[in-house]
Order: sequence, then C-alpha cells, then structure tokens
Amino acid sequence: MRWTVLAVRWAGPLSVLLTAVFFNLAGAAVMMLVCLGITITWRARLPALLELATDLLLLVAAWSSVFLLYERLEHWDLVVHFAATAVLAELAFRALERWGRLRTPGPVTHVLVVTALGTTLALVWEYVEFAGYALVDPRVQVGYTDTMGDLAAGNAGSLVAGILGAWARHRVDPPHGTAEETD
Repeated sequence: MRWTVLAVRWAGPLSVLLTAVFFNLAGAAVMMLVCLGITITWRARLPALLELATDLLLLVAAWSSVFLLYERLEHWDLVVHFAATAVLAELAFRALERWGRLRTPGPVTHVLVVTALGTTLALVWEYVEFAGYALVDPRVQVGYTDTMGDLAAGNAGSLVAGILGAWARHRVDPPHGTAEETD
C-alpha cells in the first residue's frame, strides 16, 4: 500500500507537467490545486486508504476537466461532486481532529460535523467554479441548475461520508459508554 500511496502522490506533480506541456496552462493550474490537496492529505497523516481515495478522486476530477469529460458525459459532474466532496469532508474532519482542533466526537456528531464541512466545501467549490468561468474560461459549467445540482451532490456525498466515517470508526474503536456519553 505504501508504494501505491507514494506513486499517487507523485502523480500530482507529473500531472502538472503533462498538462502544461501537452494541454494548456489553465489545466496545469487546476493540477497545481490538486498538488496542494495531495500535500494536505500527506501532511494530515491520514489512514493510507483515505489518503489514496482522496488523492485519486482529486486527480480524476482534474483530468476529467482536461479531457472535457464534464461536457461529454451526462451527470459526470454530479458523480465527481458527490465523491470528491465526500472524501474531502472526511479529510477535513480527520485533519481537524489530528491537529487538535476537534475532540473525538460520537457517531452523531461525527456525521453532523462531516456534513457541515462538506456543505462548506461544496459552497467554496461553486465559488471557485464561478471564478473559473468569469476569469479563466467561459466553458466552465455554471448556472442555477448546475450549481444547485452540484451543491446537492456535494451535500449528499458529505452526509454519506459522515455516516461511513462514523461507522468505520465504531468498527475499529467501539464506544465504551452509552450514546449520551459519547455525543
């Protein structure tokens, strides 16, 4: 697993180079954002599987833009928003927890915090999409229907991530007290 994680980490900078040489600078800029995300997952010292899933989804999201998959595949945008927001919300939760900004909550609080983080990330993502449309490339998909669909997919993804994260944590470290004591 260690070598797979390292290979995916290095896929970020390689993607910047490939996109700059063979595609365009706007795509390379998106890949640099992916590199930032990959660096954050590495520095957060996440479980290897969560780091791998997050990094791969970020790469898929960025390469989907380069290869125009959002325009070519109906609903691909919603799939990516669902999955990427899910892993990013759980990543944000784990990073806050690891950095001492969040005490270990019970399962209900875990779900609520991950969902709130995902909702915030989905909103920021939509601001970035609009900035991309206004400042970089008018082909970036924006509009009421697109934005609302993206927000709904991101919220649903973060809710699912919160539920799965709480479930996984419960399986690994079952609570020793009652539900009232852990939440």
